[in-house]
Amino acid sequence: MTANPYDPLKRTDLSRREQILLRFTAEVLHGTNTGLIDTLVAPDYLQHTHGVGQGREGIRKYIAEIASRRPGREQWRPVLLFEDGDFVILFKQLPAFLIVDIVRFNAQDQLAEHWDVVQSLPAADYDPMAPSKEDLQRFFALFGIAR
Repeated sequence: MTANPYDPLKRTDLSRREQILLRFTAEVLHGTNTGLIDTLVAPDYLQHTHGVGQGREGIRKYIAEIASRRPGREQWRPVLLFEDGDFVILFKQLPAFLIVDIVRFNAQDQLAEHWDVVQSLPAADYDPMAPSKEDLQRFFALFGIAR
């Protein structure tokens, strides 16, 4: 893997909300500490990921029925982490996927709203920090463009 000068796990300047999102991701989504949901997630949490229910109970059900059973669940790494106002964006890599989580925080520094973008790895050995080499084949296939 290419060295990541922006690695969230090595940064010493993380904001409180960035730290909270990393903790939630590591300990709840990719861990087993569902007890943190009542502390870190707002009671009126809004979920925009299609198929996942609303509020704390929606997260609990998703973890119990899907996340806890997902192969390679604990294998993930944060790649980039940004905060802008009430929003924190986490770009992370899993064994077969890249995910961008977009989270809005409330005034109590709880996760209040969530969106995500999920993409299969473009290649088995994909390294998100490696410079790209031009090869438009993936885009021709993705968008159904004939050559």
